[in-house]
Amino acid sequence: MANVPVSHAAPLDDAVAAKIRASFDKQGVMSHWGARISHLADGHCEITLPFSDKVNQQHGFFHGGVIGAIADSAGGYAGYTRLAVTQELVTAEYKLNILAPGKGDTLVGRGQVVKAGRSLIVTTAELFVVDDGKWTLCALMQQTLFPLPADPSGKSSATQR
Repeated sequence: MANVPVSHAAPLDDAVAAKIRASFDKQGVMSHWGARISHLADGHCEITLPFSDKVNQQHGFFHGGVIGAIADSAGGYAGYTRLAVTQELVTAEYKLNILAPGKGDTLVGRGQVVKAGRSLIVTTAELFVVDDGKWTLCALMQQTLFPLPADPSGKSSATQR
């Protein structure tokens, strides 16, 4: 079930996908860890992260904070697909349940929009660890996002608060 195609949602406009990828590329932590967006569609985002000593905890699993960060970004960029070109967003809150140890060679976060309103966007994310081709659900997240007007200067309006 987990390794089937992510979604059958409508593909994104190339300009929207490029804006999302450029935003993701500005996240230093994601590039430092080696994370990448592996799928984008309307209301969906998948992020893939290989295991390394940059993302582990003392028992050799993916660190819980890393799992949370991948969940936050997967849900956030799923929400980003529903924004107007004139908007940005920030996370208002999220709840993460870790269901199994993050033991594997790859972490995959699959974010999906539940409801996109004018003032709030609610998303979920499923986090899987892949170990020798076997997919295990390791965490679930529910998230609330807050859309903001984009700053014409190109800076995030969130940084001006």
